[in-house]
Amino acid sequence: MERLVRSLGSVKGLGTVPGLIALGLWSLAIVTLWIDGNFPEFAKTKPFEAFHADYDTAQTFLSTVAAAAITTLGLVYSIVLVVFTTAAGNIGPRLLQRFTGDNVNQFTAGLFGGTFLFALTVLHQTDATFIPAFSIAVTFLLAGLSTLQLIYFVHTASRSVTIDEEVAEIADQLESEIERLLAQEDAERFDGELPEVSDEDQAIPVDGTGYIAAINSEKLVELCRKHDVFLSLLHEQGAFVIKGQRLAVLNRELSESDREEIETTLFEVVELSSSRSPNTDVEFAVNLLIEIALRALSPGINDTYTAVACIDRLSSALAKAVKRGLRDQIRTDEDDTPRLRVPGLTINDLINASFHPLRRASKGNVLMSKHILQALGRLSQIAEGGAREVLNEHADLVIQGAKNADLQKADLDFLEGRRKALMDS
Repeated sequence: MERLVRSLGSVKGLGTVPGLIALGLWSLAIVTLWIDGNFPEFAKTKPFEAFHADYDTAQTFLSTVAAAAITTLGLVYSIVLVVFTTAAGNIGPRLLQRFTGDNVNQFTAGLFGGTFLFALTVLHQTDATFIPAFSIAVTFLLAGLSTLQLIYFVHTASRSVTIDEEVAEIADQLESEIERLLAQEDAERFDGELPEVSDEDQAIPVDGTGYIAAINSEKLVELCRKHDVFLSLLHEQGAFVIKGQRLAVLNRELSESDREEIETTLFEVVELSSSRSPNTDVEFAVNLLIEIALRALSPGINDTYTAVACIDRLSSALAKAVKRGLRDQIRTDEDDTPRLRVPGLTINDLINASFHPLRRASKGNVLMSKHILQALGRLSQIAEGGAREVLNEHADLVIQGAKNADLQKADLDFLEGRRKALMDS
């Protein structure tokens, strides 16, 4: 089921999805016309009698709905393109993947396209001897639904270019993905000893080039159990690999036929993509927030408060990971025997990936440095083990960067005081 969701999420949102919705509504026209033709008494029942009309009225109504639907569809795509252009220039070009997959954009385009095809089909079948009252009633329903959807679409489109709203949504998605990883670790936690996999002769090379978009672990575990072998993947989800690079290592030598079966299955279940996606890719979501913050801190934009919003939301999204920690996923079979290792980002990796670029970009910016220290302090208060040491190191680096930026003594004293109050408490 999870694999299906990932596949659907990777479909081009403003092409395939609206097209399927439009085709579905077009097919509905055939059904309603069939009902009108075969069950004429049904259209005379009380709910539909209000939609009875003469030929001229029906033709005018259906023509108006069809023309309005196709005109508004063009308006919808124009608004979407304006939002894309604004977001790419002011927020970040990689956000376009999120906008094309937005459910509201998809449904709105599909609804107006489907309403146009529905009304056009009913209009084509309407003549002086056959006025499909039930189909006209459904056209009324689609017209009303389209009007309400257009209002909601404009509302969501206006929010799409509100940076704080977009930052919050990205952070919520990041937090949800981290929670999913933590829940997966709880369900599959293994603290035993793992087989040795250091023999490079048993390595399996990558058969393509791209980003690792998805890994179907269940099928690999079943296959490893069948051949009584342990497989260690060498790259985490979201990593970029090239053809011929080592993808995985087996813990022992297998016969040629068994090894070929494992390689074939491995290439099937490890999906490669030409680009990264925010779906099920923690580091990609982190990079989105960092990109927005770095753009905001650039001299051309100089919007420190947007960067502050990014660091605040980033600290919130990382909270559970800092408290619990992240580690590699070890998959076991029914007998609790380890069969598969899937590498993942450690909490130290996430902290370093998040704070190193922000700290460097904010050197000399007292306001941003203060908020970075506050974010580090929040995380330090709930951190466990080595994560607290890494957070303290970053706090020290913030102070060192401020000193290298030749800030005034009052500013340095202020930052050092914040560092001591937040990190030593």
